[in-house]
Amino acid sequence: MSHARCNLAARTTPAKLKEAAFAAMKHVSASSQPSQSFETFDAALDFLQPLIEDLGGKVGSDAWYMHQVKDWAVLGDLTVLLHRSPEALAALSAQLPGELVVCVFDPNFDFAYFASYIGGQMKRQLTLEDGEYEARGLPVAAERGRPMVDFSAEESERIWMSYGLPTFEYNPEDGPFECIALDRID
Repeated sequence: MSHARCNLAARTTPAKLKEAAFAAMKHVSASSQPSQSFETFDAALDFLQPLIEDLGGKVGSDAWYMHQVKDWAVLGDLTVLLHRSPEALAALSAQLPGELVVCVFDPNFDFAYFASYIGGQMKRQLTLEDGEYEARGLPVAAERGRPMVDFSAEESERIWMSYGLPTFEYNPEDGPFECIALDRID
């Protein structure tokens, strides 16, 4: 079974994505705890969960994981917060080549989210929250010919996977996973 998480991906290296994420996301900073690498996502979870305030960690703590999927670098969090700042996502996409895609998976709530940013601009955002559907921007290629009036978590994942990114149905399998301890500044 999979865990709730937010992933963002760009066609770059994990090192470049991490550097750009710290520059763009002013609400977090790297913790004094060094990052660690794990070959399996289960081992990464064992490391990450005690570092996250919402999961029992110290006040103001959080954590990210990173891994490579083909030519995509993926940055994720278990607190489902990465997508919450459109300004930070726009700033991040301005630092990266090509498209930045963002997807949230949370099987516990009626929530779905997908976004695409290019060159510092939001190009597409689809959100379903508490039964309310919102679409902003122009459709991405995977939406063509499909009415989004029935946007759901499954549809969000389908769009995400159209980029060649892995399903949220299962925990990721292809490591290594770099785990980064964070301090929330907000």
